[in-house]
Amino acid sequence: MHQYATKVSDGMALQLGCLEIRRFYKDMNPRGLEKKSNFELLEKDVGLDMFFPKELVSSMKPKQLRRLIQQTFQGYSTLNQEQCMIKFFNTLAQCYSFTQERFACQLAHGWNITIDLVVGADGISQQNENSSPTHLATPSQVCSISCSAENDGRALLTVNIEGGKQPLSVFTSSLAVAENMADLIDGYCRLESTSETSLIVKPNKGTLSHKVLKSVNFSDSDIYSEIIEEKFKISRDDIIVGGILGEGFFGEVHSGVYKTQTGEKLSVAIKTCKNCSADVMEKFLSEAGVMKNLDHPHIVRLIGVVEVDPVWIVMELYQLGELGNYLLEQQYTLATTTLLLYCLQICKALAYLEGLNMVHRDIAVRNILVATPQCVKLGDFGLSRYIEEEEYYTASASRLPIKWMAPESINFRRFTTASDVWMFGVCVWEIFSTAQQPFFWLDNCQVIDQLESGVRLPKPQLCPPTLYSLMSSCWSYEPNSRPKFSHLASVQTHGPHTSTNGPAHTAGVFLPLSLPLLREQDVKPEWEHKQMLHMTDTLQRQRMEMLMDKKWLEQEERQLVTHTRPPEKPPMPAAISKVDRTSIYRSIIYVSQTKRFQPFFVPLQPRPTAELDRAGDEVYTGVTAMVKQVVQLKNDISTLPSSEYPNSVKALGVTLRSLIQRVDEILPSLHCSVTTEIEGTKKLLNKDLGDLISKMRLAQQNTVTSLKEDCQRQMLAAAHTLALDCKNLLDAVDQARVRANLAKPRPISLAAEDCGE
Repeated sequence: MHQYATKVSDGMALQLGCLEIRRFYKDMNPRGLEKKSNFELLEKDVGLDMFFPKELVSSMKPKQLRRLIQQTFQGYSTLNQEQCMIKFFNTLAQCYSFTQERFACQLAHGWNITIDLVVGADGISQQNENSSPTHLATPSQVCSISCSAENDGRALLTVNIEGGKQPLSVFTSSLAVAENMADLIDGYCRLESTSETSLIVKPNKGTLSHKVLKSVNFSDSDIYSEIIEEKFKISRDDIIVGGILGEGFFGEVHSGVYKTQTGEKLSVAIKTCKNCSADVMEKFLSEAGVMKNLDHPHIVRLIGVVEVDPVWIVMELYQLGELGNYLLEQQYTLATTTLLLYCLQICKALAYLEGLNMVHRDIAVRNILVATPQCVKLGDFGLSRYIEEEEYYTASASRLPIKWMAPESINFRRFTTASDVWMFGVCVWEIFSTAQQPFFWLDNCQVIDQLESGVRLPKPQLCPPTLYSLMSSCWSYEPNSRPKFSHLASVQTHGPHTSTNGPAHTAGVFLPLSLPLLREQDVKPEWEHKQMLHMTDTLQRQRMEMLMDKKWLEQEERQLVTHTRPPEKPPMPAAISKVDRTSIYRSIIYVSQTKRFQPFFVPLQPRPTAELDRAGDEVYTGVTAMVKQVVQLKNDISTLPSSEYPNSVKALGVTLRSLIQRVDEILPSLHCSVTTEIEGTKKLLNKDLGDLISKMRLAQQNTVTSLKEDCQRQMLAAAHTLALDCKNLLDAVDQARVRANLAKPRPISLAAEDCGE
């Protein structure tokens, strides 16, 4: 195309280039190039000259070119790969005959005469300057094709022709041109013979790119010896093969027992490969080549490789199996602290890989093994690749885990440590969602549309809000805005108030207290036990506070019909009231709905939190209105059509906005010592509303599925949380009023009426 770029108009060049972008980045959101960051990634990291003539790129101003590309791309944004190819060739046919392609070459035999080699559906022809073409071979006469690089930068293309005295050998300007010609000739041959077998014979491979393995060489004669060190070579006789564990990308995975040289028997997993061709075997063994250099307590260990066909990769096997299955089996017994511990251990393993400039590309609970109830290990390095600093790895169009991938990975097949951070956030979501598949309610093709529009995975019920904030930071659209694994895994043990600079500070702000406290637990069992006991005690105390809030709301719901003034919430015990309610309340809001802890009750003397006069109290009126609407939603949800959900949520949003405006009006007159807590609670309420909207959308999407009732319950739980946090805002405002001497005591007559009731 670059050779004929000067012969096509700018409009056609734009069309052809945009069709290639759509075909190459088939999973990109139809409006993906409208995002400035996506276009800049295409422009700077990939290069526009990969798709458009240099003359076109240099002749226009950057903004003008961007606008034209975006507009042209929009016309093809809904095409699939096949449609793109058909449209491409129909467009190309207007200016270029692609049924016969010409390549400038030099004959390798004789006087190095310059010729044009013409390749088409009728075979191969030779044409000299000012002469008619000479037919050399039909596709059916071609026996084999090969190409190799020469020392002077040129390449030699050799085509063996049936009945020919000698092969057709020509020099080309580069190896890329020779390989292009070989692919074209091979394609016509296979098309005519309807064969799936390629006629291209590949020479010895030489050095493998550093993007796959560093300093690793392969050869057809001995493909294994270069990748597998002597200490990793094991004998098949020392392995007893057991049952099938599952199906891997290359073949079946079996359980087994390996007998070491010392006589020790180890439980192992045995990966097999169905296809023993050199190319497939090279990819199969690349995982072993990666794993042999890894040594970390939370990464699965390579035992060895059986290098005699059939080739096996043998690695550690843990009887507790994959983390996903383990989470399902133990969902009623695993404590939140244990789930946090798993997240921390995975993070440490990924920080180790980050230090080696290595991307994993497939971080998910299915690829994590449970060694013990307190230890997990990262495995499955089949997609892993080494990268140089400031470099990224671009994957081919193979099987990739779309629902776990970052936007730049889906759009541009761009993989970096930052994209691994995104996948880690999704993996944490899986852990706290009992191994549910992320975006299970969407098809793969819909995921990128949701991500581009700002939608992220909702907060799991068991996930503390502070941890979800950390996960959200891992899901920043811009890769540079995501924290690094080294920062996530090494936050100071003093918790989120540690003073640090840069990204580490960002991670520290979001990191829940429970994660830093558990930072060294995996290597200190006694310390782990103490910290888990401490965390359990804290969660129990917080749970008691939540139960009191819930009791207050239930009382209010019961009395809405007969009372205009809802009862006040009972007081906190001294040990609990000192806790910052706004910062810890949400961390336990859903834990009460599980069976992780036995009920923890303390006898209390119920009395109102604040005996204040509510006449003319607009904040109190706003909170009451919020509660009424939540109760109304709870009563109507079973009969309300899904199309009316947005109206109900919108009404809650309008009431919340009015409530916050009323608080803002009185805020300047309140005591400054409590204004910080009020501001924090207001931010929390906005987040609550966002969670409610997310749950509402989920409920709408599952109106006709078996998940309908579960999604409705999640929506009501989010509304319930919003109402309780409104009550927290009222408590904070009341406290500030008392300190500022603005609170009026309740009239005695009202108090007497309550006592009589």
